[in-house]
Amino acid sequence: MGPRKILFSEERSPRHVPTEKDFWMVYDQAWTDQDATMLLAYLHLAARKSELFRLTWDDVDFEKDRIRLYTRKTKDGSWKEAWLPMTDNLKNSLATHSRTETDKKWVFTDLESGYPYSQRRHWLKYLCTRAQVRHFGLHGIRYLTASILAKAGTPMIDIQTILRHKNLSTTERYIKRLDSVRPALKALPGLKQKNHLTTTRTPQELMMAI
Repeated sequence: MGPRKILFSEERSPRHVPTEKDFWMVYDQAWTDQDATMLLAYLHLAARKSELFRLTWDDVDFEKDRIRLYTRKTKDGSWKEAWLPMTDNLKNSLATHSRTETDKKWVFTDLESGYPYSQRRHWLKYLCTRAQVRHFGLHGIRYLTASILAKAGTPMIDIQTILRHKNLSTTERYIKRLDSVRPALKALPGLKQKNHLTTTRTPQELMMAI
């Protein structure tokens, strides 16, 4: 039986894809551990907005270092699940969050209502303003994950698996869209050395490093 149905509007394409530097500047502006963990999860899982809004603790497997995401981006609207590897950084962040989170079902909850988020209209825009970077949306982070993997030379089929695209052509369109941000990526300083990727690692090691 799938998780409780929560309806969200999906962002089809990002208005702006952030650079890695801009993402970490925004990450540093997160005012709660939950928000920092959520941002990290979007980057490390290439998650869609709604997938983390409905994430439960039952979907987090600390023993096998993996996370289960549910999506309804299917032709018949049925639930589809996918397990993704959990990076060490994300695991540690989620473990810390689990010890302070009072809700034992949902991973991320609205601190005011106590219920899972249905939307966060101005959250990321506010953080971008505080960080003094160009505004980007949550779907833009998904593009950023793809760009990091593509820049590291990850095979297209492996990026498709991480993004959970049904068709490889969809992934190829993602990568083509990233051509405009690759020049900026070449100039990135080592802001977060622990997140640096090299082309000598395996696809799973690459995912574990971001």
